[in-house]
Amino acid sequence: MKMQKMLGSVLALMISGQALAVQIWTTGNTANVSRTTQFGLCLAGGGSDDEWSGGWKHMLSRSGGGDVVVIRADGRRGGYESFIYSDDGNHGFQTVDSVTTILIESASDANSTQVETLVRDAEMLFFAGGDQWLYINWFRNSKLASAVSYLMTTKKVPVGGTSAGMALLAGIDYTARYLSPSPNKDLVDTADVINDPTGNFVDLDRSVITPPFMSQVVTDTHFSERDREGRLVGFMARADYNWSDISYSNIKAIASDEGTAVCIDNAGYAKVYGYGYGFFLKGNKPIERIQSGKSLDWYGGRQAVKAYVVRGSLGGAGSFNMNNWTGTGGSTEYWWVDGYNERRPRFGIN
Repeated sequence: MKMQKMLGSVLALMISGQALAVQIWTTGNTANVSRTTQFGLCLAGGGSDDEWSGGWKHMLSRSGGGDVVVIRADGRRGGYESFIYSDDGNHGFQTVDSVTTILIESASDANSTQVETLVRDAEMLFFAGGDQWLYINWFRNSKLASAVSYLMTTKKVPVGGTSAGMALLAGIDYTARYLSPSPNKDLVDTADVINDPTGNFVDLDRSVITPPFMSQVVTDTHFSERDREGRLVGFMARADYNWSDISYSNIKAIASDEGTAVCIDNAGYAKVYGYGYGFFLKGNKPIERIQSGKSLDWYGGRQAVKAYVVRGSLGGAGSFNMNNWTGTGGSTEYWWVDGYNERRPRFGIN
């Protein structure tokens, strides 16, 4: 029988003899079901979920109508249960068996056996927005991270995330651990990164979750709205600086505007849903200079990074092949950072 039930404002769990308070809510059938699923990955740039509702349809159709789990780390229940289960936006979503919200508030919560079981039993998983450093710090080497990897690579269910949740689903995560080094600013921006791409505030991580097709991919969110194009190029350069298996020729990136999602199917083909743009970047020319304490110089004759840009639509636009990094239905640009003048590096688009 279908029912709406709050599984306690606080659910006491016993792990290793210690009580942990994990907040869990379920709308729908609280019993586990098993349905046939297909992998998919949706990377949303934040803002309105209604604006990329076609991407939600993409994920939900791959869930087989099973149990959906939403992970949050922002201290609240949020409204995804009614958004998905009741389709309160009237988007024509597929009916699902249940929607469960799990509020993670510590590393202990991410190592909860019950949380692990709920995630492993899910036919779809979604990460809400919030603070991506909390996701990374709490999830690293956790039972929850292991369960997420199981869902994607073994059980093959659709997984998505928005804003901080999208950042978590990169193969190379920008952690947002540090504030801007510039006075009177909180968030690290393009100027910060291209002025000092090796600074500690350009903190990247590869140790948490690596979805299929994302192993050498860094992401960014709220993209055009916050003028983050140059910031993302700096992240790509920093990845080349950090790891020996990453070079200018294999570092890649995906970015999504607000109200927009890049959704990838099980074969590695992506479409862009929503009213903004999706961006697919790949290094194109060698980096001239990335050096401690120096500004970035990645010019390459104004062709340093090749960007394929797709404008989204409600039903999904373009087709981008993650296997060979080529697309149709979009346009090609070249992005660069001219750091010849070390005190005033410039980002540009050709």
